[in-house]
Parts: sequence; structure tokens; C-alpha cells
Amino acid sequence: MEASEVISVVTEVIGWIALAGALVCLLLALLIRLADGRWLRTDAVVIDQEHGSTVRWFAEGAFHQRRLSDEERVHVRNVEEEPAYYREREPDRLRLHEPPVGRRVTRWLGFVLLAIASVAGLVNLVLMLAG
Repeated sequence: MEASEVISVVTEVIGWIALAGALVCLLLALLIRLADGRWLRTDAVVIDQEHGSTVRWFAEGAFHQRRLSDEERVHVRNVEEEPAYYREREPDRLRLHEPPVGRRVTRWLGFVLLAIASVAGLVNLVLMLAG
């Protein structure tokens, strides 16, 4: 068996495995996105009152507000300009923390695996045309 044949077999196996992994990762990222939605960044203002704290933010052309739990209030660092994230389709939903990075990591891993599969396919094509 020649070296080009060995390289061709190895790159083909790597390409198929990487393509399958990329499809799984990108499908998982899509499912997470559909389930959780898209979260956009905004600045929120926290107002402390006698009966609790309220957070207010501007999203989708309107002002919104909701009560803060005591646990959420503990994590607020700047009451006048706290970074927050609201759900694109439901601007009344707000998080005071960044959305989980799992979707982002899964999406990037899918793109990296897709690039590996593309390079393996290109190497296989070059070897096929050269031989």
C-alpha cells in the first residue's frame, strides 16, 4: 500500500467522523436555540424600595420592569447601569447574568469539526486527482 493510499483512507475516516460530529453539534446548538431563544444585551437600572428591589430596562421600543428576588439583588454591582439580557421574542423576560455558554461552545465545536471535515475532503480530492 502506497503512502498516498494510506493518507487517503485516514483522511476519509477523519472526514466522515468530523462531519458526523459537526452535524450532531450544530443540531444540538439549534435545538438549544429553539428551546431557549435568543438573549440580547441591554442595560438595566435597579431601584431599591422599602418593600424590595425592582429592575427596569428598555427593550423592543418599550420600558419593562419586574421585581428582583433577594438572591438576584445580591449579585447586582452597579444599580445605575447593570448589564442584563432580555429574551428577543419576550422582552419582559430578563436575566441579570450572561446566558449559558453551552450553546456557543457547541456551535463553535460544530464549526471547527465542519472545517476539519472540509479540509479532509479537500485533501482526499487532491489525492484522487493526483493519483
